[in-house]
Amino acid sequence: MVRICEPGRTPLHLVIRRPIAVGRDCDGVLLADAELSRRHLQLSATAGGVTVQDLGSTNGTLVDGTALDGPTLVQAGQVVMFGQCRLEIVAGADQQPSSLDDDPMRRTSIDIVAAAAAAEPLPPLLSQGGTLTIVFSDIEQSTRRGALLGDEQWMGLLAFHNSLVRRHVERRGGFEVKSQGDGFMLAFPSARSAVLCSIDIMRALDVHARSRPTDALRIRIGMHAGEAIVEDGDLFGKPVVLAARIASQARGGEIRVSSLVREIVESRGDLVFGDSRDVQLKGLAGAYSLHAIDWTARHD
Repeated sequence: MVRICEPGRTPLHLVIRRPIAVGRDCDGVLLADAELSRRHLQLSATAGGVTVQDLGSTNGTLVDGTALDGPTLVQAGQVVMFGQCRLEIVAGADQQPSSLDDDPMRRTSIDIVAAAAAAEPLPPLLSQGGTLTIVFSDIEQSTRRGALLGDEQWMGLLAFHNSLVRRHVERRGGFEVKSQGDGFMLAFPSARSAVLCSIDIMRALDVHARSRPTDALRIRIGMHAGEAIVEDGDLFGKPVVLAARIASQARGGEIRVSSLVREIVESRGDLVFGDSRDVQLKGLAGAYSLHAIDWTARHD
């Protein structure tokens, strides 16, 4: 496990099981530091530590103050500096989580997307904040799938997933606030559009899974509506936190919505809801009712 610290942001804790790029614009870990290159460095798991390789960045990468010259093994206690960011190993190879299902990167992938949401300017329609429906999604067991499929096949499948999500978001009038690997943070001016878009995505992935079972993907989606706040290009506030926490409670193949979203969209009677459950959400007081949407039921 490594910890990446970026000034002014919550540290990211990542389990490295396959090579992953880090930079401002890459298929990997996205950071907002303007001093980073689009693809700055690559991290790979190695016995006894993590191998760090600079990818021809403009400002270079340092290990304990020495510039990298080719792939370099970094061990616990060493410090990697790139731009304003700092990377350290916080767990050795023999301290991996006991189960892939308990992978810290999986548990926090939605939080990583939420924390990175300020990296790019917001679409003009969202720049004033106001009432929005915030949606988070990610792929179930993405770390395991990537390890099983290998980098080339997994990146192709991930590109398919990301393209499918973006196509349906645009069709339903939503906006991509941020993406991070397999995770998305989306915003919709309409709660109903957010729900219908989520249903569209689930159904499209179901069709894909039936035609290509070996490439099947299951995603989890969570959402909440409310008054979001925009400041310095960042979108935040309780609706964002709640939506992220709700998505983290969803299982693969589930769409979970808050009680407020259900109240807004159920009045027409054309959407079918599944089970509801009361949960405690990390960092928030009290219990919250989360409602499943049956995306397999037909709607107009």
